[in-house]
Amino acid sequence: MVVSILEQSLILGIMVLGIYITYRVLDFPDLSTDGTFPLGA
Repeated sequence: MVVSILEQSLILGIMVLGIYITYRVLDFPDLSTDGTFPLGA
């Protein structure tokens, strides 16, 4: 169970880093697949 939780956290962490780079570093609101993920949440 702990391994499953860590595995899912690692996958979501990589996705969050992609969204962070899009919004903060590039300073451009991206409306692609990873850009619409937080909007749907």
